[in-house]
Amino acid sequence: DPRPGNYVVIDVTHFSTTVLELFHSGASCVHVPTERGKEFAFQHQHPEVRIGGGSSADYTPEEGYDFFNSPSSVQSVDVDGRPTAMTSTNGGNAVTDLRLAGGADLDIYVGGLTNAVSLAERLRETGRPTYFVAAGSNGKPSPEDVAGALYIARHLFEEPPTDRERAVYREMVEFAKGPKYDEKPEIKRTDLHEYALAFDSRDVVPKLDGQKLYNVASDN
Repeated sequence: DPRPGNYVVIDVTHFSTTVLELFHSGASCVHVPTERGKEFAFQHQHPEVRIGGGSSADYTPEEGYDFFNSPSSVQSVDVDGRPTAMTSTNGGNAVTDLRLAGGADLDIYVGGLTNAVSLAERLRETGRPTYFVAAGSNGKPSPEDVAGALYIARHLFEEPPTDRERAVYREMVEFAKGPKYDEKPEIKRTDLHEYALAFDSRDVVPKLDGQKLYNVASDN
């Protein structure tokens, strides 16, 4: 029973960062289906769409999908001017849960470490109360998503982190994911170090309208 206001879904690794990269690459929208597999129905209605799903064992898109939930994966897909569709177990489902629970009373955004400045400016201009949703995993917040929430909040309240404080946020994310990712293929390390941790590098503000996220940064 969420209260009316702004809700920011934060899934640093990797739904939020992937969504931000899709818009940075020119996607016209990101449709968030209620569950994995329903992207194909959206594609049937919109043949020009590019859809994201799960990854195979060798970190390539599963059959039938154009990309998967990875900011690196979307770099090789032409989404400029095209609609896209994807969800995820954590961030994508959080967006859907909020949409179904709150209706028109909630303004739902997607945030990460890469769009904190632009997003905070938008949130501040609305004058509405803001709630941060650290997507986490299995219903529990994760360190990297808490770091993302804190980082955006500092900008929202116009108390931007110092260089040392930013380094602490980076360490929270690296200590949460780095040791595991060091043993995984290069794409996972790239997702983390080159994209998810690229602080304030994207002027993108995804906001939900119906089931679609749109970049409303230009509305500021």
